Amino acid sequence: MKRVLIADDDFLVRTYLKQMIDWEAHGFFIIGDAKNGREALEILERDGADILIADISMPIMDGIELTRRVKKFSPSTHILILSCHDDFVHVKEAMKLGIDDYLLKNDLSEATLLDALKKISFDAEDSEIERLALIGRKKLREDFFRAFDAGEFDKLKKSAADAEINLLVPAAAFMIIPQRWHEREQILSAAERENFLAAFAEMILNTCRNFLGEKTRPLIFTSTRGNFFHWGLLVDGTKEIAERLQNFSKLYFNLEPGIFFSPPKKNLVELSPEWQKIYDARAQSFYSEEKIFSPEDLPPLENKIPDDLKIFLRKLVEALAFPDEDFSAVLKTFREKLLVAKLHPEILAAFLRGHLTELEKNLLPEPVQAENFSEWFVRLEKFLNELRDRRGKNFLPPPIRLALKFIDEHRREEISQTDVAEAVHLNASYFSTLFKKSVGKSFSDYLTEIRIAGVKEKLTTTSKKFKDIATEEGFNDYKYFVKIFKRLTGLTPGKYREKFLR
Repeated sequence: MKRVLIADDDFLVRTYLKQMIDWEAHGFFIIGDAKNGREALEILERDGADILIADISMPIMDGIELTRRVKKFSPSTHILILSCHDDFVHVKEAMKLGIDDYLLKNDLSEATLLDALKKISFDAEDSEIERLALIGRKKLREDFFRAFDAGEFDKLKKSAADAEINLLVPAAAFMIIPQRWHEREQILSAAERENFLAAFAEMILNTCRNFLGEKTRPLIFTSTRGNFFHWGLLVDGTKEIAERLQNFSKLYFNLEPGIFFSPPKKNLVELSPEWQKIYDARAQSFYSEEKIFSPEDLPPLENKIPDDLKIFLRKLVEALAFPDEDFSAVLKTFREKLLVAKLHPEILAAFLRGHLTELEKNLLPEPVQAENFSEWFVRLEKFLNELRDRRGKNFLPPPIRLALKFIDEHRREEISQTDVAEAVHLNASYFSTLFKKSVGKSFSDYLTEIRIAGVKEKLTTTSKKFKDIATEEGFNDYKYFVKIFKRLTGLTPGKYREKFLR
């Protein structure tokens, strides 16, 4: 499928051309459009195209100059020129430069456009060479942006030289994070995704130029560092650029992205550390409802978990296990306590994971991937309600599961409820309440029952003396053992052995 770029300063003409024919049905794909020759040249240098359809009369850079430059760096690109009747002198000049054909705007129709496109003869070898050269140029630019994004300062100079990027230009850094990108991306086809990214990047480019001047050359790249998608913009701008980008995102894309901006620096080398600060600032903005941020304006977050929050999380975990709890009221209080604590998102995530099973940890909504606290808590609330349903009546809180394992391993020893509570890091009084609510019986009754279960197993599989078996299973008072055994089984140890001996 041949890739086509349209360049015309008239928006209606560009729109008309894009809708005139079913491009893909005829083997063509529109990669984008530009409103002047310079924009078209930048797109061609960045992305390349098999065919350029360009107006001969455009501001900033006309079709003649655009043709001259394209033929120098991409001679295999085919060019169709759009003109009016009185442009014939300029058309002759364009013909000398090697355009493939020209089309009169007044006679433009589906038939004339298709006829001109069909006449173009593609040299497969030249086209492949140009395609590989384009891939090389894009790769070099991507290498530079990857080094800048990752803070690999030692690679910046070489990668900038290879990509022909001037490091010595003054600039500020802007990180633009689209709203709910994962949801949007899932409903887009691959072609729709590329078109959206290209259109958004063009909006960024035009916004910067309209505000800073046509000679502005912003650097734009995309990144998923930190497991979230964002655009990087390097341009000599201020907060006003961020505000304009915010407004145009709402107007044209129905987006309200989060935008972080750094102070301006003398060159891109000095700017790179500022870009790294923006990543930290993203975490610091977690509890804010604002959309535009500067790292200097954000307060630090807490890394220490308050004791009252630890205690309340236990209550939340308990409420997950027991349907009779007023879960919505517990969640509301938990939200309020989190807002007061203002934990760093990574600390918050680790804090919650400590009370989940391995499977549940993988399903926990990650705070660092949410736009802000409010958006994350909505997802957390949904997750916790689903978790509550999934666990059902037989679920045991993690501390109780650990307690049961500890009891089973030490049931033949002299252990107390306090010993077990300490082993699972719970207050003895709270452990007693939680244990009875979870297991349905007190600690002492449960311990007695599993010891009796061990005795019953040995009575039917060995010929040891009753007293020896009782001692092995943790009963040091033989008379007490006989009394408890008969109460729980309805039989003396001797009668039980007679009845069930294998």
